Amino acid sequence: MGCCSRVPRCLSRVPFATLIATVMFCAGVAIFLGSTQRAAASTLRIVDLLLPTVVTSGSRPRPRYGADEVRAGLVGGGVTMGVLGLALLVIACLATGPTRERLGWRARAGSRFCCALLMGLAYVALLGWIALSACAGLAATLCWLAGGMCSQMRDETACVDLRQFEFLLPTDGTTQSQLVLCGGRRKEFCKDHVEGSTVLWILGAASGVLVVLSLVHHLMCLAANYAHIKDQQKMGDLQLLHDLQETEMAALGPASKDRF
Repeated sequence: MGCCSRVPRCLSRVPFATLIATVMFCAGVAIFLGSTQRAAASTLRIVDLLLPTVVTSGSRPRPRYGADEVRAGLVGGGVTMGVLGLALLVIACLATGPTRERLGWRARAGSRFCCALLMGLAYVALLGWIALSACAGLAATLCWLAGGMCSQMRDETACVDLRQFEFLLPTDGTTQSQLVLCGGRRKEFCKDHVEGSTVLWILGAASGVLVVLSLVHHLMCLAANYAHIKDQQKMGDLQLLHDLQETEMAALGPASKDRF
């Protein structure tokens, strides 16, 4: 009976809503980082194919970022998101069920501050992930359009003209001819890079949407926990006043208590 009676109490300490949101968050971040890393590397190879020489702006060379810089940025972002997800899960565990009743009463201001702080961080992360999802969706759309142009070229000797996408690349008059792909450059662009990049960018955009949904779920859970802690504070103050009134009534004696 002792073990059976402890099971419901242990389950009441588990924040199932936040746990589901954390699983969605971690899965979305992992898929996004994996797919985006490969898609970004393939996209950089496309840029190198279209612009094999370093484009200059005046007398200063324009910097070009490689796969190592992209990988380092994605790893840093993944670590940051992992820390945020862990903090959200820990605070949810501390603000759920009997744990909230035990710790929230002792540190009411600290509990509410932690919930409010994480709500702010989650909101900022939500805006960032909306922007990342939009960028991944835009990249997927451009790759899909380029793939459609490649699929329409039935003749092997035909060339793919990408000069309509000139505004996306730092080109000048001397490099416009490089945007017309023929022969081996066309095969490398269409078969080796565009086809794989389209699928990866679509996967990255979908996983970004999953992360956005998980962050919305986290915000709902944090708002509920904040409200529970605030209500618990009011109930605690009310119980304290009730106990104080009972103590005063007991001190007055039975006759005075009956009179009241």
